[in-house]
Amino acid sequence: MSAAAAGQTYAIEERFDKALKLVRAALRAGDLEIAGEMDMPAGWPGESRRRPARCRVLLVDCPLLVFEGLALDRAAGVYFPLHVLLASDGGRTHVSTVKPSGVFDARLPAGAAGPLERLEARVARALESVAAGEKQNRIKEDEYVRQLKR
Repeated sequence: MSAAAAGQTYAIEERFDKALKLVRAALRAGDLEIAGEMDMPAGWPGESRRRPARCRVLLVDCPLLVFEGLALDRAAGVYFPLHVLLASDGGRTHVSTVKPSGVFDARLPAGAAGPLERLEARVARALESVAAGEKQNRIKEDEYVRQLKR
C-alpha cells in the first residue's frame, strides 16, 4: 500500500477477535454497514516478508452516502465501499483505513468527493471511539487495581 493510500491507523490493545467485535459494534453504532469481509492469507507463495497471523479487510459503507455519490456521478461507484484493515500483532490489533483516491492515484470524481469524505469522517469517528474507549477502560482498570492494593 502506498503512503498516499494509507489513511489513519489505530492500535487497539485487544486480541484480534475482541478488537474485531469492538470495531464492528462501533461501525454499526455510527450507522455504517459492513458490506463484506475478506480474510487475508498470512503470506503469499514466493513472498519473503511475513504478514500478520490474522488479517481481515472490512468493506464499510453508508447506503445513503453511496446513493448520493452515485446520483451525482456514476464513476463514484469505483470508490465505495471504504476499506478498513485489521491486523493482529500479538495481544494488540492495528486498524487502518485505506483512502481510495490514494489507491487509484487519481483525483476523485466531483460527485464522489463530498460523500466519500463524509464516509471517511464517520469511519474515523467510529474507530476513534473504539481507541478512546479502550484507553478509558485501561484507566478504569488501573484505578480499580490501585484501590484493591490499598
